[in-house]
Amino acid sequence: MIKGVFFDLGWTLMKPETGDWMLTKKFREYYPIEVTNTVPKDVWDKALEIASKPLVDNHKMSTREEEHEAFIGFYYDLLTNASLEVTKEIASDIAYDRTYRYEKYVMLDGVKELLETLHSKNIKTGILSDTWPSMENIIRELGYEDLFDSFTYSYQLGLYKPNPKLFEKALQDLGVPGEECMFMDDLEKNLLGFEKFGVHPVLSCAQDPTRTHDRIPCAYQPLDLLKYIEI
Repeated sequence: MIKGVFFDLGWTLMKPETGDWMLTKKFREYYPIEVTNTVPKDVWDKALEIASKPLVDNHKMSTREEEHEAFIGFYYDLLTNASLEVTKEIASDIAYDRTYRYEKYVMLDGVKELLETLHSKNIKTGILSDTWPSMENIIRELGYEDLFDSFTYSYQLGLYKPNPKLFEKALQDLGVPGEECMFMDDLEKNLLGFEKFGVHPVLSCAQDPTRTHDRIPCAYQPLDLLKYIEI
């Protein structure tokens, strides 16, 4: 019997308002799509790779101030390596907006109803997500903090899913054995990693309604999860 459910965030419970996690509205104010489209794809992809590396290598942090500084570097490196004109001030403005403006993320339809239904059945809920310190404030400002029993974020350990240490922490945070838990995520590698702990996987297909899987059950919208839980 399922007594706990873990949720990823991106494209499982929420989505970016622009459709891109990094290219926010503030970014587009400075660099409209017509501008970034002038950059050859291979050049843009390489610039993104270079800019992302420090974020991956130095992921452990605890404050939004640290996050803001990290993303100043990200946007400055991205735009410089894409041969687009940028200053530290512009990079800081974009990074500040990305860090402190919670409206940049939008909850998917049915999330609140899903969480309230699970809680009404005494099923614990936890977040298990690769994200940054600002997410704590975003969840709070969006009014969802009280609908979760645990919060396990990658930046707390400086590790990304599917690192086993992150899964171990998530189970400890929620206080429910893996065999009695379910995990919904949009990435198969994460589901397979947590499955090794006995956790039952559900693939979130909210971003791509044509997606299927030959073994893992799929949820095309958050409320679909309820089909796979006996309540």
